[in-house]
Amino acid sequence: VLINDFSLDFNPPIYNKRENDRIYSIQIDHLLISRAGIFILETKNWSKKSLENMDMRSPVEQIKRSSFALFVFLSKNFSLGFHHWGEKKIPIRNVIVMINNKPKESFKFVQIKQLNELNRYVEYFEPVLDREEVRSIANFMLHVF
Repeated sequence: VLINDFSLDFNPPIYNKRENDRIYSIQIDHLLISRAGIFILETKNWSKKSLENMDMRSPVEQIKRSSFALFVFLSKNFSLGFHHWGEKKIPIRNVIVMINNKPKESFKFVQIKQLNELNRYVEYFEPVLDREEVRSIANFMLHVF
């Protein structure tokens, strides 16, 4: 299930102690809910000049911030129920999808893929959720959206 332009507001804000940041809202370009978990997809159509521009806001920091807030929100407000080993985890993966140019560097907690690499990357992961769990997550996210 693909949800475009997903946004959430938080009141009270979510506090990220590590970054000393109060998160009042998030906006995610594309939220893909699949049998392999949730993929946060931030799309960028940047020129080579934009990649090198020190004044541009970091999409890596942006997606990490959204991922943290989404993880906290889901942990407090949604559960898949219990497996006999314990509560099931919903994997959240962060992907910046570059339409044209892509940086050569790699970054912690975020994959950077060109558009033509995206399907292969998503399909790489083994399914950990069944279809009903995907539907349940998608219905919840559409309801809060």
